[in-house]
Amino acid sequence: MFKSTHSRISLLAALGALALPAIACDVPVEDPLAEGEALAEGELGATTKARGPVADYFIATRQDTRRCIAPLCGGHFVARVNTSVTRCADGTWQEECHMFELDLSKLGLDPSLEAKASAAFGAGDALVRGELVQVELDELPAYPADVLVASEIWIGATGNTPEGHFSRVENTGIVCVTYPCPSFSEQSLNTNLSGTLDSIDLAASGGATSEQVEHGMRDLSAGGLLVAGHHAVITGPAGSMNHLDATEFYVRLR
Repeated sequence: MFKSTHSRISLLAALGALALPAIACDVPVEDPLAEGEALAEGELGATTKARGPVADYFIATRQDTRRCIAPLCGGHFVARVNTSVTRCADGTWQEECHMFELDLSKLGLDPSLEAKASAAFGAGDALVRGELVQVELDELPAYPADVLVASEIWIGATGNTPEGHFSRVENTGIVCVTYPCPSFSEQSLNTNLSGTLDSIDLAASGGATSEQVEHGMRDLSAGGLLVAGHHAVITGPAGSMNHLDATEFYVRLR
């Protein structure tokens, strides 16, 4: 069973690991990551033109079941996580955007793995970093297709419906003799917000096996994970710091 970071740090202190430099972490109790999107994006109107191309993290919100000519209909609707607006392929900002096709060609995946990854994204079980663009089709040049061109795809470990805030989390390698300790860094997806975590509980998702949790903890030290979850506050001798309970975590497919 996964134990919280501060429990392990307390054990180190009890064993006399006093030769390590003590790191006191005096951070605010407030959780800035729960505040959502960056200010500039929050001020955009629903039809404001984008200033330039962006590469953001998307999740599929629903299948497009409208009945009209393809590629104007069909595929899925997608949205940027953590934000209320998404830049669509036509350059406008909406609550969600049409995606006729997901383009994973830049990732160099074999065909069977690419098909599984595309299906996972369509089911809402994956996150894609990329850009929505309009692509002209040879057979229908008058009707460009809305295509999400992926630079990264991350597959959910459990298949749970993600809840809470989406972040990229990595192990900092910092070891303290007290707690809370900035053991992990957290970067909010699609915003300019970042912070530190004392601990993260991947098993809190409820659907992860012990093997998945163990693999996920290793990945935190080898490039990081994308995590959806809720924050709590850990208070100890060194002050207060956030803890993250995962509702779902995502492993990058390479």
